[in-house]
Amino acid sequence: MYSNGIGHLSDDELRNAKYLFVCSVTLATRFAIEGGMNPEKAYSASDLYIQKADNLKNIKDVYSLHGDMIKYYVSEVATVKKSQIYSKPIVICIDYIYSHLHQSIGNAELAAVCKINQNYLSTLFRQETGMKLSDFIMMKKIETAQNMLTFSDFELSEISEILNFSSYSHFARIFRKYCSMTPKQYRNLTFRNSMPESNTNY
Repeated sequence: MYSNGIGHLSDDELRNAKYLFVCSVTLATRFAIEGGMNPEKAYSASDLYIQKADNLKNIKDVYSLHGDMIKYYVSEVATVKKSQIYSKPIVICIDYIYSHLHQSIGNAELAAVCKINQNYLSTLFRQETGMKLSDFIMMKKIETAQNMLTFSDFELSEISEILNFSSYSHFARIFRKYCSMTPKQYRNLTFRNSMPESNTNY
């Protein structure tokens, strides 16, 4: 909806915004289902959002509804991701990690948030998730970087800064470790290639 490279679908500004909204909600629905959201629930929400958008009379309201729609799908997928059976400290820990991927996150900080001993948190996290805390944090940062490389216009160095890597070279080195290619190679391979061809019909 906000990208400089977004298509021009109608000479009528309001109609163009509504067409773009339909494209966006189609993508959001698809990716939410891939993220684990119940398909029937996802498609029902999509229909309701499109109906709401169709009745709007100004562009500002379309953009506002777009923000609400994205927040809804993100929230639903996040709920699914946390639906595994974790203890309360681990749920709090994971919530905090998801909300602070743009910062440096340390075990001591997480232990303070969870109100338990640092060593105990590290042990408990590994027992319940099968991963070290530091590995989990880095994996989530790289997953976020993958999404940004595919669906945003941010420069590679900007993505590195946003996700709080110490330098671009550090970011590139960690990214290659997890993805077996550099951030630039990943962007060249995936950028906008996942856009469904059917969207060109709107």
